[in-house]
Order: sequence, then structure tokens, then C-alpha cells
Amino acid sequence: MKKKLLIGTIISAVFLYLAFRGIQWGILWSVLKQTRVIYLVPTIVLSLMSHYSRAYRWKFMLLPVKSIPTRRLFSATMIGFMANNLLPARLGELVRADVLGRREQISRTASFATIVYERIVDVFSLLVLLWVTLHQMPGRPWLRKSALWILALNVLLMLAMLAVYKYRETVSRWVVRAARRLKPGHQTAIQRATDGYLTGLAGMTHPRTLVPIALGSVAVWGFALLGVHFCFRAVSMDLPVLSSIVVIVLVSMGSMIPSAPAFIGTTQYACIIALGFFGVEKSEALAYSILYHAVQFFPVTVLGFYYLSKERIRFREISKG
Repeated sequence: MKKKLLIGTIISAVFLYLAFRGIQWGILWSVLKQTRVIYLVPTIVLSLMSHYSRAYRWKFMLLPVKSIPTRRLFSATMIGFMANNLLPARLGELVRADVLGRREQISRTASFATIVYERIVDVFSLLVLLWVTLHQMPGRPWLRKSALWILALNVLLMLAMLAVYKYRETVSRWVVRAARRLKPGHQTAIQRATDGYLTGLAGMTHPRTLVPIALGSVAVWGFALLGVHFCFRAVSMDLPVLSSIVVIVLVSMGSMIPSAPAFIGTTQYACIIALGFFGVEKSEALAYSILYHAVQFFPVTVLGFYYLSKERIRFREISKG
């Protein structure tokens, strides 16, 4: 944990340096002081609606494992995202799987497998948005090349997961053979984890889940884009719809870079790059990134702690490892 935190902190420090280098503090404070707070209310509401849509989509990914109401998945989602805000290396994903496994008495590895599936779907959704963006924005060859590389890797990962599920019996036998030299207790644990993970992948091939998952993805990113737009209004930025797409894509991809908790630094620099495409001065873009980051961080973190207390779990328990 300490090593991950140190590496993430160094990376965040580099991005913060790049974000703050050469800014005009007067412009930064001026933008923040003139924030129209009324527009932050819909920004927060839309952010939470995006998370609720994520929980709704997750319900269908989990359907082959167990039918779980969206409201219970929403609480696990909030706990996981709160942990992502406070722990390094996106450990919130493991926390989310662990919390759900405890409460619903399902395999944690099956739960985690659906989260991996969720992340693949998210990347596909972002790539669709990026594709739309690239067709509207001339030039930017580095963006186009990045999109193609990420798409290729994502397709390979999806095919690999489908292959693992299709040949699950063979994979299970391989795992058993590989674990033969271990102690009997360890062999059993590994076998259970493997079986649970393979069960969690069943949602990828379940026909009746595909349409709800697709509609859920539209809702997840639709609400997120509207939230970005209202945050623009809060700082009196009159920008086209395309700018919201660029911000959400680059910020989301920036969050994939190892960093300190809450994606500090990567979020700021991603916003500066995204808004720079639309002629927004660096100091103004940085002010926007600080505001947008705050309204994403605090409501989710507070709500995550609320649900954590309802589960009677201490933060110390989920932060171990």
C-alpha cells in the first residue's frame, strides 16, 4: 500500500506541476470567486444520477450470479468510489467487490469479474464518444492514434475474457494443475476464486442483459456529460456540447493513470488539455478543473462514508492491504 501511494503521489506531483506551471493566479481566483453556485446543484445531482445508473447497469451484469436490487448495488458503488477517492491504485474496485460479497453472500471474485466487465464496457463507451469527437475536430493525430491503440487493447481484452469463459472448464483444469504443489487449503481457495471469477463472466454472454447494459451505459455517460455542461455554466463558460465530451473522455482516461488518491493532478491536467482545444486560457481551465473535481469528490465521499457506516464497516478495514 505504501509503495503504491508513494508512486501515485510522485506521478500526481508531476501532473500538478504541469497544471500549475505558468498560470496567472489573479485569473484563477477571479474565476473561482465568481462561481455561480446555483449551477453546482444540478452538477452534483447529475453526478449521483450517473452513479445510480452505473448501479442499475451493474445489476444486469450480476444477474447470472444473483439478482440484487439497484438500491443495494448503489450503496456498494458509492462505497467503492469513496474508497477510490481516498485510497491509491483504484483499490475502490476491490473494496466494492468485497462489500458486495460480504452483504450478498456471493463470491468476491465473481463480483470483481463483473467490475472488470464494467470497466471494459466503460472504455468502449468512451471510445465511441472519442470517435464522435475526432470526426468533429480536425487534426489531433495523436488523439486518433491513442484511440486506435486503446480500442485494439480493449478488443483484445474483451476477446480474452470471452475465450476464458467459453473454455472455462479447460481453464479451471489448468488452474488445478498449476496449484498442485501448493498446500491443500491454498489449492481449495484458488479453485473457489477461479470458479467465482468464471461465474462472474457469465453476464458477457447472457442475451437478455445486453440491451439493459447498453441503455445503462447511455445513462451513465449521458448524466456525466450533462454534469460537465452545468459546471461550465457555473464558471460562465459558453462552450459547445463537443467540449463536454472531450472533457469527460480525457478526464476519464486520465483517471486510468496511476496517481495519488482522488486522481489529483491527472484530473487538473486533463481538463486543461481538453479545454485548451476550445481556446480556454490555462488559468481559467485550471479553475474549472478545481471546481469540477470538488463537486465530484465531496458528495461521493460523504455518501460513501454514510453507506459504509450503515454496513457497520470501519474505513480501517477496507484500507488494509
